[in-house]
Amino acid sequence: MTPQSQPGRSLYAGLFLITSATILLEITLTRIFSVTMWYHYAFMAISLAMFGMSMGAVVAYLAPKRFPQERLAEKLAGLSFGMSLSLLVGFWLYLRIPFTPDFSLAGIVTVVLAFLLTSIPFVFSGILVALVLTRFPSHTGRLYAADLIGAAMGTLLMLALTTPLTGFGVVLFVAFMAALAGVLFSRGVSKKQLVKNAVLAGIALVLALVQPKAHLYQADYVKNATGEDTSIAIEGEPLFEKWNHHSLVSVLPFPDSVPFGWGLSRNTPPLGHPIPQKYIVIDAAAGTIITNFDGDTSKIFYLKWDLTALVHHVRPQSKTLVIGTGGGRDILTALSFDPKEVVGVEINDQILDLINHDLGDFTGRLDRNPKVRFVNDEARSFVERSGERFDIIQASLIDSWAATSAGAFVLTENSLYTVEGWTEFMTHLTERGVVTMSRWWFSKNPSEMLRLTNVAREALVGLGVQDVSRHFLIAVNAAKPIDPQHPSTGIGTLIAARNPFSDEDIRRFQQTCEKMAFDIIYAPGLPGHAAFEKLLNNQTHDALVAQYPLNIRPATDNSPYFFNQLSFWDALFGKRTSMYMADFNLKAMVTLAVLFLLVLILSAGGLLAPLLWDRARRQKAGEAMPNQRVLLPHTAYFAAIGLAFILLEVGQLQRFNIFLGHPVYSLGVILFSLLLSTGIGSYLADRFVLSHERWRQRGKLVLITLAGVAILAALLTPAMMSAFHGVAIPPRLAASIALLFVMGLPMGTAFPLGLRAAKGKVDAETPWLWAVNGSFGVIGSVLAVIISIEFGITVTCLAGAALYLVPLVLYPVTSKA
Repeated sequence: MTPQSQPGRSLYAGLFLITSATILLEITLTRIFSVTMWYHYAFMAISLAMFGMSMGAVVAYLAPKRFPQERLAEKLAGLSFGMSLSLLVGFWLYLRIPFTPDFSLAGIVTVVLAFLLTSIPFVFSGILVALVLTRFPSHTGRLYAADLIGAAMGTLLMLALTTPLTGFGVVLFVAFMAALAGVLFSRGVSKKQLVKNAVLAGIALVLALVQPKAHLYQADYVKNATGEDTSIAIEGEPLFEKWNHHSLVSVLPFPDSVPFGWGLSRNTPPLGHPIPQKYIVIDAAAGTIITNFDGDTSKIFYLKWDLTALVHHVRPQSKTLVIGTGGGRDILTALSFDPKEVVGVEINDQILDLINHDLGDFTGRLDRNPKVRFVNDEARSFVERSGERFDIIQASLIDSWAATSAGAFVLTENSLYTVEGWTEFMTHLTERGVVTMSRWWFSKNPSEMLRLTNVAREALVGLGVQDVSRHFLIAVNAAKPIDPQHPSTGIGTLIAARNPFSDEDIRRFQQTCEKMAFDIIYAPGLPGHAAFEKLLNNQTHDALVAQYPLNIRPATDNSPYFFNQLSFWDALFGKRTSMYMADFNLKAMVTLAVLFLLVLILSAGGLLAPLLWDRARRQKAGEAMPNQRVLLPHTAYFAAIGLAFILLEVGQLQRFNIFLGHPVYSLGVILFSLLLSTGIGSYLADRFVLSHERWRQRGKLVLITLAGVAILAALLTPAMMSAFHGVAIPPRLAASIALLFVMGLPMGTAFPLGLRAAKGKVDAETPWLWAVNGSFGVIGSVLAVIISIEFGITVTCLAGAALYLVPLVLYPVTSKA
C-alpha cells in the first residue's frame, strides 16, 4: 500500500471497518445508556458520537505534522489501536460508575464522567476518518462511499449481534473491529504495529464472548396499593437476563406475600394464601409482574379488584385485545371474566419467550390456553393490518421507558397515544366495543389523564361523533398512593366507546366503583371532576386546553410525544411542577434543553478556538494565512449539508418508526437504506461527475436534483404512508426502501462535491471543514428532536430539505477555479 500517492485496497477495507464499528458503537451505546442509566440519557449517545468524531477532525486539522503523508498508514494503524484500547479501558471504568439518577452534584459528575469515558473512542475514529477523507482529494467520492457503506453495514451488525453477544458484548466486539482495522492499515508498513493490533483484536474478541455484566441502575422499590407497607425491596441476582434489539429484560425475585396490583381497591378481600410472583425489569426503570397461575382463576380473584380490571365489569365475556402483555397480568384478569377470547400483543419477543417458555411452568403455559392467543408485534401495526374486531382493546400503563434504537425520544409506545392510533383502535371495535387505557393519576394536576382523554375525544370527533359526553367513563384509585413519597398519586382508568354508553352501562360502572371505593372522575349524569367535565363539553373544551399550564393538546403522529407535556422553553425557563411523573418527564426535557445548549457551546468552542489558535500559530511562524473570504462560503456549505442530512435522517426515522411499526424495521431498513444509498450516491458522484471535465456544470445539476428530491420526499412521505394504510409489512418495506434510495442517492453527492470544490483553495482547512460538517450534525441531532416536539416531524423534514438549497446557492462560489 502506498498511501502517500493513492489509497489502496487495505485503506478502503480499514476505513470500511472503522466506520462500521463507529456506528455500531453509537447505536449500541443508546442501548447501554438506557440500561445503565435512564432512557432520556440514551439519546445523548448520538450527539456524543458525532461530537467526538468532530473533535477528532479538529485534531487532524490542528496537528497535520503529526500525521505526515509518508507515514499515514502507520498512523492510521496507531489510531485504530487507540480506538480499540480506549474503548476497552473506558468501558471497563464506565461499568464501575454508580449512576445517580438526579440533578445533584453527584448525579452530574457521574453522568459527565460516563460520557467522557465513552467519547474517547469516537475522537480516535474522527481523527482517522478525517485524515482518510481529506488526504486523497482525487478519491473523495469513493472513500466517502466506503465510509457510508461501512456505516450501513454497522446497522445490520447491530441486529445480528445484540442477542447472541448482549449489548455489552457488542461494545467489546467493536473494540475487536477497530483493532482488526489497524491490522489492515499496518499490512506491509509496520510489523510491530500489525502485531500490536492483532494481539489487541484477539483480546477484545475473547472479552466480547465473555459478556461482562454492567452496574445496572434498578428501581429499589415497587408499589403495593393494598397493604400497610408500600415499599418492597427487590433483592438478589436476576433469575434470567435476555437482550434483544431494543431492551434488556431481567427477571428478579419478588415477595410472595404481597399480591401486586397497579390500583387494587382498599376493599379487596384478604387473599388467605401466598401468591408466588416474579418481577420483570425492562432496561433500567420499567417493570411488570409475573404471577404464578395453575389454571384456577379463583386463586387470583384479587385481580378483579384492580382498577385496570374495571372495563371487564362493564363489558364481561368479551373478546379482548391486550396491548403489551408484559408478565401476563392483564391476560389473567381477562380470563377471570370468562372471555370469548384474549389476544395478547407484545412487541418484545424476549418477554414472550420468558413467560411462555423459560417460565412457562410458573405462568401456567398461557400460550396453550385455548382462549389465549399471543402475537409478537407492535399493537397498532397489528390492529391496522388485522380484519378482526374486538369488544375490548386494553392498554394498562404501557410506557417502557426504554430507548429504541431510533432515538430515545421516540418511544415505541408513543404511537399508541396519538389521535391516529386511537382512531385505528376505534374502527376495530364491535358495536359494543370499548377502548380502555390506564395511566398515572395526580390529583393536584391530572395532566396525563386529561391529555389521554383529549386524544380519545379528538379521535371520536374525527369519526363523526358530535357530542362525546356519553362516550366516556373515567375512574381513579387514589385512596392508597402508588408512590409513598407522593401521596397524591394513583392510577386512573379511562373507558371510551364509539357508541354512547347506555344507562345500564353507567349503572354497572357506578355500582362497581362504589363497591371497590374507586373515585368517579367522569360518567354521564354523575358528579365528577370539573376539569374533565369541561374537557368533554364542546362549549368549554377549547378554553380549558388553552389555559391549562401543561400541554394537554391531543398528540398526533406528526408530534407523537404524548409523555412530554412540557415545551422545550418551559423546561428550560418556565415554572416547574412538583408532580412525580411530570418531574420524571421534566428531567427528560431538561436533559434535552441542557444538551442543546451544551452542544452549541462545545461546537462553537471546538470550531472557533482551533481556528483562532491556528491563525495565531501561522502568524508567529510567518506562514500564509487562510483567505477568510474564500474559507467562509466553504464553511457555510459544509455546515448546511451536515445540518440538512441529520434533520432529514432523524425526521424520517421518526416517521418510519410509526409506518413500519416495529423499531427493528425502522433501524434495520431506514438507517441501513439511507446510509447505503448515500454511499452509492457518493460513488456515482465520483464516477460520473467528479471525474468528468465539466464536473462543475454537472455538480450544479446534481445539487438542483438533491434539493428538489429532498423537498418532495419531505412533502410526499405522509401521503405514501397513508396510501399504504392496512397493507402488510413486506410492501411497506419495499416502498420505504425505494423512497429512501431516491432520497439517499443525491444526498450522498453533496459532501464529495464540496471537498472537490475546496481542492486547491483551502487544502489545509479541509479537516476543519469535515469538523464543521460533523459539529452541525451534532447540533442537528438535538435540534431535530426539539423541532419535532415543538412544531412536528413534518417541519423537521422540511427544514432539512430546505437547507439543501444553501449548498445549491453557494456552489457557484465554492466551485470557481
